[in-house]
Amino acid sequence: MTNWRRPRGQGRAAPRLRLRPWRDPRLVLGVLLVLGATVLGARLAAAGDDRVEYWSVRADVVPGDTITQDDLRPARVRLTREAADDYVRTTEQFSAPLDDLVWAQPLTQGSLVAKTSLVPRSSAARGQLPLNVALGAAPADLARGDLVDVWVGPGPGDEPGPDAVRVLGAVRVLHSGNDVGAQSGSLAQTVLVDVDDSRLAPDVISTVSAGHVTLVRVGS
Repeated sequence: MTNWRRPRGQGRAAPRLRLRPWRDPRLVLGVLLVLGATVLGARLAAAGDDRVEYWSVRADVVPGDTITQDDLRPARVRLTREAADDYVRTTEQFSAPLDDLVWAQPLTQGSLVAKTSLVPRSSAARGQLPLNVALGAAPADLARGDLVDVWVGPGPGDEPGPDAVRVLGAVRVLHSGNDVGAQSGSLAQTVLVDVDDSRLAPDVISTVSAGHVTLVRVGS
């Protein structure tokens, strides 16, 4: 009997090709290209953002109030070249310590802080005028910060006289007096308004002191 033998070398496993993808130069080049494009895109996006950070107000403010850091918050906006220098950037120094500055004009929540909005306390020529307002002669929900026109004329039960006249327009309410009037059960409330000194002529003060005052809200 003839013994059969398999051919020499037959039966051995063929050597396997061991791939090392991280050593493939094409793969490495592809990864580098992706990373480069990502970095370049981020830099181009940053360069294209020409917004600048300015100070804005966190809540409504009224003239005469001291400015505090809590009043301010940064806002990134894009302004025209003409308007850019009118507002306070977060990188700028204030003209004086905040404790020495007051608001010169009313600002609503989110408004940018103009340089003219901040004035030294010593230069704020403003007065606080108290008004005796009868029940029903002012909005029931009158609140601090509202803008009102002040009208004076004959009151209920008065002899017929001249028509009511507007003695002050668009003045800011500093204190409505609603809480005090409600607690005391009074039929009148003392409303405190902010008025520029130039508008506080003697005839204005005598008129609001002697006549029946009515407040008409014109803004808030």
